[in-house]
Amino acid sequence: MEEQQTWRELLGNIISNAYEKQRIAKVLGVNPVTLNRWATNKSNPRQDNLRQLFDTLPNYRHQLIELVAKEYPQVFGDINKTEELPLEIPSTFYAHVLNAHTTTPAMLRASSVCTLILQQILVHLDPRHSGMLVAVTQCVPPKSGCSVHSLRQTVYRGTYPWNTLNEQVMFYGAESQVGQAISAGHAVVTQNKEEKRQLYPIHFTEEEESSAAFPILMAGHAAGCLYIASTRRDYFSHPRLALIQCYTDLMVLSFEEYDFYSLDKIELRVMPERHKQQSHIIGLQQNIIQKMLRSAQAGRAITRPEAELLVWQETEETLLHER
Repeated sequence: MEEQQTWRELLGNIISNAYEKQRIAKVLGVNPVTLNRWATNKSNPRQDNLRQLFDTLPNYRHQLIELVAKEYPQVFGDINKTEELPLEIPSTFYAHVLNAHTTTPAMLRASSVCTLILQQILVHLDPRHSGMLVAVTQCVPPKSGCSVHSLRQTVYRGTYPWNTLNEQVMFYGAESQVGQAISAGHAVVTQNKEEKRQLYPIHFTEEEESSAAFPILMAGHAAGCLYIASTRRDYFSHPRLALIQCYTDLMVLSFEEYDFYSLDKIELRVMPERHKQQSHIIGLQQNIIQKMLRSAQAGRAITRPEAELLVWQETEETLLHER
């Protein structure tokens, strides 16, 4: 899209799409005609309407803030800096997580606790749905005597533009931000898409403005990474990073002791791009079922978790040879 001269011209371009006009009007609680009047400078929105507009259009948020600031300099500057968030995890949520950890059946504990924490992160860090993705990647268990060679995405949640993504498996290696974080044993942060494109070109997406990867650690051992991406530039201030570290520490409860690997046993390899992984990932669930059936037919039945592990390892090995 061409660079717009004013926020009104940018809005006019966006609402030229009838579907977008209806969607924005519905979210803001205004008549679609009102959007036309704003775009043509025939009326002025209230301050709360403008803030909602930024949140409704996360892909244009940074540009809109800059353009609106030219017309309303006394009111709108850097909203990211003035936004206030509680900088501590609510004590009631700690209790909620501990309850889930102690009462959920073992087979469901990991996914239940993990999902609970991811949902709370979104509520806490993105209360106005400005655009955030939160995901967990876990070490792919190596074959006996080997080191960890990759991570796989296990669970994720998001607000627009990530709220409609289909949950899928994705393998990450040394080429990724989560890979670098777990290898280094500390958080790795990018504050803008130019930095992300330069450092991690394979995993760069236009929707992400800033991103952070935190290794999930316990006593010098790692189970995976918590990854958070925002549509806002320079989102990860020091107070927010400290808060995310608290959530990362809490995420330890979603893993079993055997899920953690000594940092000196994590030797990540380079994994192929997303599009090269797709053909191998599409049939994963079918492969798991077939693995169980073949084992049963051979007289040595295996459980679904055992079949999943074998398929993860086989897929990882295939992808490592794909490059």
